[in-house]
Amino acid sequence: MFEKNDKARRLVPLAVILVGIFLLAGLAIVITQRMDDLSEAPGDNLTWTLSQVEVDVLILMDEALLTAQAETTDVSDIRRRFDNLYSRTSTLRDAPVFAQMRTDAVFSSQLETLERCLTKLTKIIDSSDAALLANLDPLIDELKRIREEAHAIALTGIGLRSETSDVERKSLARLLFVAAIVSLATILFLAFVLTVIVRQHRLHQDASDAVVRANARLKSTFDVSLDAIVVADTEGVILEFNEAAEAVFGFAASEAVGQEMTDLIVPKHLRAAHTAGMARFNKTQDARLVGKGRIEITGLRKSGEEFPVEISIGMAADHRGTIFISYLRDITERVAAEQDLKSARDEALAAETAKSNFLAVMSHEMRTPLNGIFGTLELLSNSKVTEKQRSFLEIAKRSGDILLHHVNDVLDVSRMDAEKMELVEDSFDLAQFFSDVVTANEATADAQCNVLELQLEKMPKGAVLLDERRMRQVTYNLISNALKFTSNGTVTLRANTFADQDGQMTLEFSVIDTGVGIHAEDQAFVFDRFYTQERSYDRFASGAGLGLAICKQLIDMMGGTISLQSSAGKGSSFTVSLPFEMDEAPQQESTRFEHEVDVTPLEGQEILLVEDNEINRLIFCEMLKLNGMVVYEALNGQEAVDLAQIREYAAILMDVSMPVMNGVDATEIIRSTVGPNQNAKILGLTAHALPDEQARFIAAGMDTVLNKPISQSTLIEALLSVVQANSSYQEASIVSSDIILIDAATFSELEQILKSDLLQRLVSGFEVEITAFLAQIPLLLQQGDMLSLASDTHKSVGSSGMIGAHHFQNLLRELEHAAKAGDEKRVMKCVDDVVSAWPATQSALKAKSYTLG
Repeated sequence: MFEKNDKARRLVPLAVILVGIFLLAGLAIVITQRMDDLSEAPGDNLTWTLSQVEVDVLILMDEALLTAQAETTDVSDIRRRFDNLYSRTSTLRDAPVFAQMRTDAVFSSQLETLERCLTKLTKIIDSSDAALLANLDPLIDELKRIREEAHAIALTGIGLRSETSDVERKSLARLLFVAAIVSLATILFLAFVLTVIVRQHRLHQDASDAVVRANARLKSTFDVSLDAIVVADTEGVILEFNEAAEAVFGFAASEAVGQEMTDLIVPKHLRAAHTAGMARFNKTQDARLVGKGRIEITGLRKSGEEFPVEISIGMAADHRGTIFISYLRDITERVAAEQDLKSARDEALAAETAKSNFLAVMSHEMRTPLNGIFGTLELLSNSKVTEKQRSFLEIAKRSGDILLHHVNDVLDVSRMDAEKMELVEDSFDLAQFFSDVVTANEATADAQCNVLELQLEKMPKGAVLLDERRMRQVTYNLISNALKFTSNGTVTLRANTFADQDGQMTLEFSVIDTGVGIHAEDQAFVFDRFYTQERSYDRFASGAGLGLAICKQLIDMMGGTISLQSSAGKGSSFTVSLPFEMDEAPQQESTRFEHEVDVTPLEGQEILLVEDNEINRLIFCEMLKLNGMVVYEALNGQEAVDLAQIREYAAILMDVSMPVMNGVDATEIIRSTVGPNQNAKILGLTAHALPDEQARFIAAGMDTVLNKPISQSTLIEALLSVVQANSSYQEASIVSSDIILIDAATFSELEQILKSDLLQRLVSGFEVEITAFLAQIPLLLQQGDMLSLASDTHKSVGSSGMIGAHHFQNLLRELEHAAKAGDEKRVMKCVDDVVSAWPATQSALKAKSYTLG
C-alpha cells in the first residue's frame, strides 16, 4: 500500500508539469488574439476624434452662416457649437491617448496654431450677443482658415497613428515570441527539477532505513527513562506509556494505551480546559504549552490521588500524523519542601511588613490631625489674645513640636526600612548653615540655662554640595540631645574641613556637651532604635530613642561616619565625618529690576490677562499698567474664549491650570475659531517647568511659555518680543533658591511695582491662602482626592513664586507633581516637607513685610 502511495506522489509532479504546458500554450493563443483586438479599438477612436475636429469646424461655420442669413438674434447654437470644437481641441491637447502624437513636432505645431486661432475666436464668442452678431463675418472668415488647420491636424494625426500601430504590433509580436521562449525554458527547467527529485527520492529511501534503525534505539531509551513519558495523538488518545509512567500513575501500559488521556490521568477540574486546548489545536494548530519548558500542573493516579507534576511537552509528526510527547516527573516531595520554606519566609516578611506598615500608618495618621492643630495655633497666635493666652499657645506649640519631632522620627524609620528615602544634592554655604543651626537652638539652650557655642575653624569660601535637609536633621538631633541631657552647662558645635591624601574634601563636626554622659556599657547601644538610657539617672528628658538611630542611618547614606566619646557624669562628644564636593557653578547674585529697554511700543496696547489666582492677577495687572498697557481680565479659560470674540488684543497672557476651562483648551478653541484673536500672540503662564509639558502647550497653539515666577523684566521683554514680532525672545526660567527663604530681588521688585499698603495686603492675602491650603490638605488626603490636591497646590505654586518664596515654591511644585502622578508615598513626603517649611517661610515673609511701614 505504501508503494502505491509513493508511485502516486511521483506521478503528481509530472502531471502538474504537463498541465502547465497546456495552460501556457492556451494562454499564448488567447493573449495574441486579445492583443490584436485591443490594438485596433484605440486606433479607431483616435482617428474618429481627429476627423471630428474638422467636422466641428464645419458645423460651427454652417451655424454662423445660417445665423447671418436668418438675421436672428439667437446666438446660443453658435456658442454651443464653439464649445464642442473647443472641447475637442482640449482633448487633443490634454488626453493621455494623444500624448505620443504631441511629441511629434509637426503635429504639436499644428495643434498650437489651432489653439491660437480658437483663443482669438474666444474673445468674439464670449462677447455680448450684439457684439457676436456684429462680428459674424470675421468669425466665418476665421473659421475658414481654422478648417484648413483642422484638416491638416487630422491628416497628420492619422498618419502618426498608423505608424504607431505598426510599431506596437511588431513590439507585441516580439514580446509574445519572448514569452514563448521563456515558457519553454521554464518547462525544461521543471523537467530538470523533476529528474533531480526522482534522484533525491532514492537517497531519501536510504535515509528512511536509517530512521527506522534510529527509532529502534529511541524506543529502547523510551523504555528505560527515569521520567514518565506519555505519547498521545491530537485526539488525546495515549499511544505510548513507558515503565516510569506506570510507576508514577499506577496504570499498566496495557491499560493506558488506547485510552483517552483526559479520562485516565487528568484530574476532573482540569479536564474541561484540557479538552478545550486539544480542540483549539485541532482547529488552529495553536499549541500553547508545547516547547514552553517545565510546567507545574496536577496529575491523577489510578488510586484517585491528585499530586503535583512537572511536565515538559514536545510535538512531532510521523506517518500517523501529529503526536504529543510529554515528559512528567512526580514533584510531591519537592513541593512540600518548598512550601515549608515559603511559609517560614512569609511569616518573617509578614512580621517585618506589619511593623513597617504600623509605623508608617500611625505616623501619617498622627500627622494629619497635627497639621490641623498647628494651623489653628498659627491662626490664634496671629489674632488678638491676652498674654496669658499667648503663653498657653506657646506651651501647646512646644508640646506639638515635641510630638511632631517624635512622629517625624518614626516616619523616617519607616521610610528607611522601605528604602524610600533619597538624598538630594543641595548647594549651600557651610558657615551660614552652622550659624543658622546655632541661632535656631539658642532659645532651647536658654531655657535649660545652657550656653550654646559655635566654633568654626576652616570653612570653604564657596558653596558645598550636600543634602542640606538631612544635614540639618542630623545636626538638630545631636544638638537637641546635648541640650536635653545638659543643665547649667555648655554645648559646643565645632566644625572643620580638610582634604585627605587623595584630594577628597571632608567635613568634620562635633557636638560636645558637659551633661550627664553615657555609661560605657550603654555606648554600644546608643545608635539602636528605641534605645533610651534610664538606669544611671532619673529620666528628665523625653524621647522615643529614634534620633541617634536615624542620624546613624542618614550619615551612612551620605557615605560618612559618626562616633561617640563619653564618660558618665562628664559629658559626651558626637563626631560626624562626611565627604563633600565643592559647587563649581558660578553663584549668581540677584539684582533689582531696572528698565533697560524702550517700552514705548507697549503703551496703550490692550492685553487680555487670563489668571484664576487673585494674587497673581493683582501683580500682573500692576506690572502691565505701570508700563502703560490697558488690561482686560478673565478668571478662567471660558471667560477668555468669550472675551476673545469681542475685541482684538495685542497679546493674551494665558494661565495653564484654571477651573471651568484650562488654558490649553482655551488656546485650542481660540486658534480654531474665526475671530479677531485667532492669530493673536498667546503667552502661556505656568508653574510647570518640565520640557515635555511646555512642548504640549506650544503644540496647543501658544506662541511661547513663561515659567512662574515671572519677573517684570521677563514679562515686558516677552511682550515687546511678540508685539514687535521680534524672534530673539528667550523663554523665562524658574529662578529658585535653596537657602534664602524669601528672594530679596523679587521682593524688592514688588516694592517698586506696588504701593506699600497694596503690598502689605498682598503679603497678608498670601499668608491666608497658604494657611487655608495647609488646613485643607488633611481632608484631601483622607478622601484620596489627588486631582484636587494637585489643582490647589498649583495655585499656591504661582503665588509663592510671585511673592519670592522660591524655596517654598519648589517644595509645592514637587507636591503637585507627586499628586498628579498619584504617588501616595511621595505625596506624604512632600506634604511633610511643605508643612515643615511653612513656619520658617512665614516668619521670613513677616520680617520682610515689617520693613514696609
